[in-house]
Amino acid sequence: MNGAAPRVVHLSTVHNGHDNRVFNKEARAIADAGYDFHLVISAERDGLDDGVPVVALHRTGGRVLRMLAGQPEAWRVLSRLRPQLLQIHDPELIPMALIWAFLSRFGRLSRSGQGRCKVIYDAHEDLVGQVDTKPYLNRLTRPLVRCAARILVGLADRGADGIVAATETVASRFTNPRTVVVHNYPWLANFTVDPAPVAGRLVYAGDLSQERRLSFMIDVVRVLRERVPKAHLVLTGRPLKGCGPVVEAAVAEGLVDHLGLVAPTRVPAVLASAQVGLVFLEPLPNYVRSLPTKLFEYMAAQVPFCASDFPAWRQMFAGYHAGRFADSESVQAAVQVLAEMLEDPAGCARMGAAGRAAVDRGLTFEAQAQVLLDLTAQLVGQP
Repeated sequence: MNGAAPRVVHLSTVHNGHDNRVFNKEARAIADAGYDFHLVISAERDGLDDGVPVVALHRTGGRVLRMLAGQPEAWRVLSRLRPQLLQIHDPELIPMALIWAFLSRFGRLSRSGQGRCKVIYDAHEDLVGQVDTKPYLNRLTRPLVRCAARILVGLADRGADGIVAATETVASRFTNPRTVVVHNYPWLANFTVDPAPVAGRLVYAGDLSQERRLSFMIDVVRVLRERVPKAHLVLTGRPLKGCGPVVEAAVAEGLVDHLGLVAPTRVPAVLASAQVGLVFLEPLPNYVRSLPTKLFEYMAAQVPFCASDFPAWRQMFAGYHAGRFADSESVQAAVQVLAEMLEDPAGCARMGAAGRAAVDRGLTFEAQAQVLLDLTAQLVGQP
């Protein structure tokens, strides 16, 4: 870049410091492009983290505490950094970001001569549709939360300078003319470990919750062992609310190895040890039409997948011949599919190779990053 590089800030008060999309993909892409970049997120300390400049926000408790304490702290950081472009990754930050952008036009919150700070809202999920996946909401609170979600989406749609959506379904919620889709495809550069599958090993990498069928996966392994004695499950990720004891009990039973939260750049090595990668989800509206990032990661790692048999997933992925689908409401149905896969290591290898070949043809974040970089350049280049 010629002259002083534009200052770009990505902000999240919700996601963990090594979130795959926020930290490992988008932040890395912007930092590598030569911008004066800062990732403002919950972290242990300020400084370079694997090449990404991080400004640490203090860790707080639940969502309410993050909203009460995290946003004032984030505002103070923005007052110090004074970015030309602010990209937010949490819907609750939308009002604060738009207020910041409005006030920045008067100069007090901007660096000399830079003009108004531009705002991008990064929509990771369908916020309105996601309301139906929250088990803690009841018939009285759910309509209120859905209304609040619609208001936030509307504010972002009308007030943000650009929208980055993770899928076409998420993008369809917006009419903003600068809405782009940046898929959560894998960074191919991270997937350099040769496959070394351990017989019977199933892997799931991601947050652990009942919506992501944690107990179901454990039940499947328990029954599967009657047919495939070496069957076992390796989990990475955080147990979400109420799931810690479930994981601990499965570990004690000898069905599960839990590796805890693993940095995104270390996940490919874990996946490479799997014979099969799992993605089972509850058939909730926001899930059945989602774009499952995990399937692409398994494909990049040359690991065949076994996934919920959702029609949209079958339509998207069946043609790659990179895995199989199973009824994730039936333990016996999933056991049957997985047993057939584990008993056919040569077939698993063929599916793994087919998946990697599909990824190599363009299902990579290297290609997606250019979409984000083009939008960033367009916005920071405006007066």
